[in-house]
Amino acid sequence: MNSCLLTASDRHENEPSKRMQISSAGQDIISNLPVFIIAHILSFLRIEDAVRTSVLSRRWIYMWTFVTKLYFGDKPIYKLKKTRFMNFVCRVLFHLNSASIDSFSFYLSEQYDPYIISQWISVVSNRKVKKIHLRSLEECNISVYPIFKCQTLEELVLALGHSTVRFPSFVCLSSLTVLHLIAIRTGMTITCYSSNESKELRLNFPILREYVTNACTWSGVKCVTLEAPLLEVVTMTRGNRYSRSDLSHAEIKIHASNIQKFRYDGYVSAETILLDAHVAKADISLITSKVKSVQQMGIFVRKLFSIINVECLRLYLYLNPAPYAFLDPAQMKYCLADIPAFGMLRHLQLLFVNCEVLLGLLLKSPCLETLVLKDLKVIDSDEEPVNFASVPDCFLSTLKEVKFEDFAGGRHELSFAKFVMEKGQVLESISFSCYHGLRGAEFEKLKEEIFLVKRSFTIEFSRNLVPEDV
Repeated sequence: MNSCLLTASDRHENEPSKRMQISSAGQDIISNLPVFIIAHILSFLRIEDAVRTSVLSRRWIYMWTFVTKLYFGDKPIYKLKKTRFMNFVCRVLFHLNSASIDSFSFYLSEQYDPYIISQWISVVSNRKVKKIHLRSLEECNISVYPIFKCQTLEELVLALGHSTVRFPSFVCLSSLTVLHLIAIRTGMTITCYSSNESKELRLNFPILREYVTNACTWSGVKCVTLEAPLLEVVTMTRGNRYSRSDLSHAEIKIHASNIQKFRYDGYVSAETILLDAHVAKADISLITSKVKSVQQMGIFVRKLFSIINVECLRLYLYLNPAPYAFLDPAQMKYCLADIPAFGMLRHLQLLFVNCEVLLGLLLKSPCLETLVLKDLKVIDSDEEPVNFASVPDCFLSTLKEVKFEDFAGGRHELSFAKFVMEKGQVLESISFSCYHGLRGAEFEKLKEEIFLVKRSFTIEFSRNLVPEDV
């Protein structure tokens, strides 16, 4: 450990192998650079290597203490035992002379005393740090209170495993643009201090652009209000079925002006999400692991669409995460029943939807311009194709492009394709990316049947390749 921090008395300065290389003109060009430039160069090195430059010459003894980017990791590649690693971090932070820190990151694979880690965070928070990335695979119940007092902070990423993080009742960070709260392996619990009797959290981030949560549970919290007028990206992921998100019934309110992309991916949550913002694009993939949870999915979908009026929507509903484990027509119809009309929707992409439900969505999308349908073949059945008695308004005035992906040419698929081609008054193009099992004469017969429809638009055919075809 001590070999990383040497003083002049620890080395022989006249020994050629320990001295800085000089130029052919006999001048040490790098050492003559201003301190802030050398510190900037050293910031691109691993902190261990930056510290080792202290052996180069007398001037370089403390040059590394002016670095502005700090990354610490206890992974095996660094060959530092737990105690040596902790001592090394403490000594670096103690000797640091930088007036401000551009970034502070650490990656921990073992469990450490949360008090010590909290002290590290406190030190960098008091040095006008701009970016903090904390990643711990093991339990790490740290105090983040110093972070929420740092008004220079621009980016905060907390990626913690099986940990509990306590938020103050009110947080205001005037410079924060990125906030990621990510659970590793198991869920991460976010709660408030016991002194907060209202159990309400208010997060005020006036220039926040990106907000991401992954498998986080708001425990013991009734309401979370995020005020971020410039927010552009919201991502909520519930990828772990064993996370404790079903125990959270918090109301999450997001106040913004214009969200460019909203994404919800994973298992249905018991939380209530309220978006007070215009949403340009929504990407929603919902999973329910049990049939009895289909009702919960339906409730969640109706709540979600009651507050989202989007221009672009990608909607996938799964019964479980296994491939092709889709909802049956009755379950799909239940989940999408009573959702409000999409008055601003221009682009719609759907997976595993039957024709009856599809028609219902189109009737609620009067301004739709582009429609993308994927894997309709898997819900094809022996029932007679749907009677398309009602023609959606978008067919008559706005729908210009339709794409079929993994098109298998089943009766229901073909029936809907012909319906689109016959009733689409302003249709400009329709494309079929066919299922890879559709080959030879069967593929040619399908193309021939499609081309029999009278048209004034372009038709494109392609076939998905299986690995041996590539």
